[in-house]
Amino acid sequence: MNPQEISIPVPWGHIAAKTYGDDTRPPVLCVHGIQDNCDTFVTLLPSLPDGYYYVCIDLPGHGRSDHFPAHVPLEFVNYLAAIKWTMDHFGWPGLAYLGHSFGGQLGSWLAGVYPERVRCLIVLDTMGPRSVDMGDTLATVRGRIDDAQSLHRRQCGRRPPAYTFDQAVAKMMAGRPSRLTDESARVLAGRALARADGGGDLYTFASDQRLKLAFHPVMTFDQQKQILCGIACPVVFVLADENCGRYSTYLKDAYEFYSKRSNVAVRVVSGDHDVHLNHPDRVFRHVADFLLEHYKS
Repeated sequence: MNPQEISIPVPWGHIAAKTYGDDTRPPVLCVHGIQDNCDTFVTLLPSLPDGYYYVCIDLPGHGRSDHFPAHVPLEFVNYLAAIKWTMDHFGWPGLAYLGHSFGGQLGSWLAGVYPERVRCLIVLDTMGPRSVDMGDTLATVRGRIDDAQSLHRRQCGRRPPAYTFDQAVAKMMAGRPSRLTDESARVLAGRALARADGGGDLYTFASDQRLKLAFHPVMTFDQQKQILCGIACPVVFVLADENCGRYSTYLKDAYEFYSKRSNVAVRVVSGDHDVHLNHPDRVFRHVADFLLEHYKS
């Protein structure tokens, strides 16, 4: 499949995306995780059925998409709204949704808030999003504001550090809790980096620095369940058996919730959080079979 680069207008600028396939086919919206970009799916897509129109977006502040307006804390719901803007741009009455990590968490909320728009949901290695305990609400809200202001003050007037391409790839691999192969890191780096001012062979990271701060919903898991209970479509979670967050309380809560729902299936594959990119051969069959069964082309 030969990709086409497109730009989707939104009120704060544009969302960059790559599309694969015939736009008259049923759409599959593909959404990446935090500090990744749409090329996280580049090794998986060639193995997926060709009877669909795959649209892989760079979320705001990632890849080649514009950032959200500056100086304010990022918010989970604003990313959900960005996906809604994307859907409305294409005029899709319904779609299949494929999301990895944070992108999968957004997909879960999308399917709960707009159940009439999501025909099936495929989530790669997450079951969140993370929740906030009732007793931590005040500290969490205060921390979001203070941390965002502190980051802005540190960044204001500061030139971002510049790296050679190889140095940037090494930094991506070293700073990630999951293991990227060198090949996978280079795939992501192609959209994660921008030429440094002055040209030459130096690069800076293009991603929004606010992504380093927490912005999961300020909700208890019981509150989130009010949204997740709205998911009516078939769902499959493809989980990695070496996920670094597999013992987290919020993941256990989500697993218990979803395990009781008849429209949800869980598949486990060997690998860590980026197994879909590092080893797509372990993942593609679960995705392809689910699409063919639940989303007719």
